[in-house]
Amino acid sequence: MPLFAIRLLAAASILLPGAATANAEPASVFLEDMTTSEVRARVGSGCPVGIIFNGGGEATGPALALGKHIFRARAYGEALAQAIGDAMVAPIQPFAPNEGDNGEPSPFERFAGTISVSPAVFASLNEEIARSLIGGGFKRIALLGDHGDGQIQLKEVAAKLDAEFSSKGIRVFYIGDGYSKARKEIEDEGVAIGRPAGGHGGLWDTAETLAVRPEAVRMDKLAPGDISNGGNGDLNAEGVAGDPRPATAEIGKRFGSIRVQAATDQLRAYLEAAGPCAG
Repeated sequence: MPLFAIRLLAAASILLPGAATANAEPASVFLEDMTTSEVRARVGSGCPVGIIFNGGGEATGPALALGKHIFRARAYGEALAQAIGDAMVAPIQPFAPNEGDNGEPSPFERFAGTISVSPAVFASLNEEIARSLIGGGFKRIALLGDHGDGQIQLKEVAAKLDAEFSSKGIRVFYIGDGYSKARKEIEDEGVAIGRPAGGHGGLWDTAETLAVRPEAVRMDKLAPGDISNGGNGDLNAEGVAGDPRPATAEIGKRFGSIRVQAATDQLRAYLEAAGPCAG
């Protein structure tokens, strides 16, 4: 057999399994991994939840990468969708507000790399994404955020759209327990063991990032800030509060599981109350 033919057969033996895999339906829960036909089929054969999860890009001292919220939102969104079963995750939103006290500019804005959008823009973006999903046939929408600022706007957008569309059998939910309720549980756990868990760049912030994207944490640059108020004291000159030094991926996995479970429980309760999709 000619040498070129042998090489062609060898190449085919490598490419053909991949080609067969490419024709299979994607196992991913992320919309960007699917074709419009695949999404339409899912919507037509069930009542999938369209999950809109917001991240954010902000400075967190010298040890955490700017995309920490984006990385965590993707991991938690995927876990939530898998727990619910019939759910798909819209592309993770990378921008969020960074507000200071009483509407003042955020203290994070002085740090290089922080990207902030106004609360109005953030709300409008989430509303337009939700309307797009509804236009594509979704009848259950869940709005979430991994970032503290923006939670109020997500709640308001969900309430507005739910009031507009509920008479048509379309429901829109704000799922805040994965952020606020879970954070309290995580920080209470820290108090119980005498270790401040809170803080911007503190224990939970660092550990949860380690769990989903280890390379996003510069372990040699971890240093404590103000550990008062459970780690939620004032930011130091580098934008850090709390003590991240005890952080490990295992701790982060536990904290992350608390967040996903809280969000799952809340969303399941809303879905049960809403009942099956009509039409």
